Amino acid sequence: MMLLLIFAALLIAFAAFCAFGLPYMLIGPRMLDEWRDNREQQIMGGVIVGAIMLLVVSPFASSALISATAQVQVMADTFVGQGWS
Repeated sequence: MMLLLIFAALLIAFAAFCAFGLPYMLIGPRMLDEWRDNREQQIMGGVIVGAIMLLVVSPFASSALISATAQVQVMADTFVGQGWS
Protein backbone atom coordinates (compact mmCIF):
# COMPACT_ATOMS: atom_id res chain seq x y z
CA MET A 1 0.00 0.00 0.00
CA MET A 2 2.79 2.40 0.88
CA LEU A 3 4.52 1.77 -2.43
CA LEU A 4 1.33 2.59 -4.33
CA LEU A 5 0.89 5.82 -2.36
CA ILE A 6 4.46 6.86 -3.13
CA PHE A 7 3.96 6.05 -6.81
CA ALA A 8 0.69 8.03 -6.86
CA ALA A 9 2.43 11.00 -5.21
CA LEU A 10 5.17 10.90 -7.85
CA LEU A 11 2.61 10.82 -10.65
CA ILE A 12 0.73 13.77 -9.13
CA ALA A 13 3.97 15.73 -8.78
CA PHE A 14 4.83 14.99 -12.42
CA ALA A 15 1.35 16.09 -13.53
CA ALA A 16 1.69 19.33 -11.58
CA PHE A 17 5.10 19.94 -13.12
CA CYS A 18 3.78 19.34 -16.64
CA ALA A 19 0.73 21.53 -16.08
CA PHE A 20 2.39 24.46 -14.31
CA GLY A 21 6.16 24.06 -13.95
CA LEU A 22 7.01 23.53 -17.59
CA PRO A 23 4.99 26.51 -18.87
CA TYR A 24 6.50 28.66 -16.13
CA MET A 25 10.00 27.59 -17.20
CA LEU A 26 9.27 28.39 -20.85
CA ILE A 27 7.20 31.58 -20.52
CA GLY A 28 8.24 32.88 -17.13
CA PRO A 29 6.16 34.98 -14.75
CA ARG A 30 3.84 36.01 -17.61
CA MET A 31 2.20 32.59 -17.24
CA LEU A 32 0.94 33.58 -13.80
CA ASP A 33 -0.49 36.82 -15.20
CA GLU A 34 -2.78 34.81 -17.47
CA TRP A 35 -3.95 32.50 -14.64
CA ARG A 36 -7.25 34.36 -14.07
CA ASP A 37 -8.19 34.24 -17.75
CA ASN A 38 -7.10 30.67 -18.52
CA ARG A 39 -9.97 28.41 -17.48
CA GLU A 40 -8.16 25.19 -18.48
CA GLN A 41 -5.33 25.84 -16.06
CA GLN A 42 -7.78 26.56 -13.27
CA ILE A 43 -9.52 23.25 -13.92
CA MET A 44 -6.19 21.38 -14.03
CA GLY A 45 -5.17 23.00 -10.77
CA GLY A 46 -8.44 21.99 -9.13
CA VAL A 47 -8.11 18.41 -10.35
CA ILE A 48 -4.53 18.17 -9.08
CA VAL A 49 -5.51 19.60 -5.67
CA GLY A 50 -8.41 17.13 -5.52
CA ALA A 51 -6.07 14.25 -6.32
CA ILE A 52 -3.70 15.38 -3.57
CA MET A 53 -6.57 15.50 -1.07
CA LEU A 54 -7.69 11.99 -2.09
CA LEU A 55 -4.13 10.75 -1.71
CA VAL A 56 -3.93 12.19 1.81
CA VAL A 57 -7.28 10.69 2.85
CA SER A 58 -6.77 7.27 1.21
CA PRO A 59 -4.80 5.62 4.06
CA PHE A 60 -7.68 6.34 6.44
CA ALA A 61 -10.42 5.26 4.05
CA SER A 62 -8.68 2.13 2.75
CA SER A 63 -8.23 0.68 6.22
CA ALA A 64 -11.96 1.05 6.82
CA LEU A 65 -12.84 -0.55 3.50
CA ILE A 66 -10.75 -3.69 3.96
CA SER A 67 -11.24 -4.22 7.70
CA ALA A 68 -13.58 -6.59 9.48
CA THR A 69 -16.83 -5.27 10.93
CA ALA A 70 -15.54 -4.92 14.51
CA GLN A 71 -12.48 -2.96 13.38
CA VAL A 72 -14.62 -0.62 11.29
CA GLN A 73 -16.81 0.11 14.32
CA VAL A 74 -13.73 0.91 16.42
CA MET A 75 -12.41 3.15 13.66
CA ALA A 76 -15.78 4.93 13.32
CA ASP A 77 -15.93 5.48 17.09
CA THR A 78 -12.41 6.88 17.02
CA PHE A 79 -13.25 9.33 14.23
CA VAL A 80 -16.40 10.47 15.99
CA GLY A 81 -14.52 10.77 19.27
CA GLN A 82 -16.58 8.42 21.41
CA GLY A 83 -13.84 5.84 21.96
CA TRP A 84 -14.54 2.83 24.23
CA SER A 85 -16.63 4.67 26.79
